[in-house]
Amino acid sequence: MSYKTILIHLNDPRRAERLVAAALSVAGDDKVHLVGLHLSPGLAAVSPLAVPYAGDVVEVSFAEERDTAAKVEELFHRATAGQPVVAEWRPVEMVAGDLAEVVVRHGRCADLLIASQTDPDWDFSPALDFPERLAVAAGRPVLVIPNAGTTPEIGRSVLVAWNGSREAARAVFDAMPLLQRARKVRVVGLSEPTRGKGVREPDLGLAATLARHGVAAEAVQSVARGEDVGEVLLSRLAECDADLLVMGAWGHSRLHELVFGGVTRHIARHMTVPTLLSH
Repeated sequence: MSYKTILIHLNDPRRAERLVAAALSVAGDDKVHLVGLHLSPGLAAVSPLAVPYAGDVVEVSFAEERDTAAKVEELFHRATAGQPVVAEWRPVEMVAGDLAEVVVRHGRCADLLIASQTDPDWDFSPALDFPERLAVAAGRPVLVIPNAGTTPEIGRSVLVAWNGSREAARAVFDAMPLLQRARKVRVVGLSEPTRGKGVREPDLGLAATLARHGVAAEAVQSVARGEDVGEVLLSRLAECDADLLVMGAWGHSRLHELVFGGVTRHIARHMTVPTLLSH
């Protein structure tokens, strides 16, 4: 089992090489079709009569966009040259509209999407970084690559966050191509303390199911509440020297949306390793 089509959302020359390297690591030796998607946001037309020098400002902005697109394209082609993949550069020029929705539409035809973690220090991040929205809206797994650290190999040691939810189940089986190649897989069962009823534990039969797919997984249990779950996962990642986290994004009920939605946000902000999210 392998991913046949991987789409990379390339929105920033500073992080383009990191994303392509992640895609190549995930692809391995398989002949994967790798799509480099770049959106040029465009600008609303401004009347030169209404704003002095507006025409010059617009022209400079468009020139900067063209320069950015050219840099990202060059990085994409250079990083994929000689690699065992079919590389497709896919530029999209936007006049107006929802950028995230455009990436979502393209992503729905891929087996896996790869995107950067949101960068709070980048001025364009509010408009161009939206990995959590991709995970929730695309209907496809999204591999989010952290902005810090290095990711020379993805999927050697994998941590699976398991709370028994629909989203967690979706994430596990969306990650199967990576789990089957992993040298080590640990399933962390996330249990929540319940008022007056002790601890509600998720079904850890997942490890047995994974074994039938050729994945030897170790199952462990953790008890945590709310935002604490995010810290538990980060600690577990460090303990087992994992290079990939697999988890469901958000939740399916009002309670779990509050609990695990907060976890998704916490991991998205503080992630230390690439994280595969599914909804």
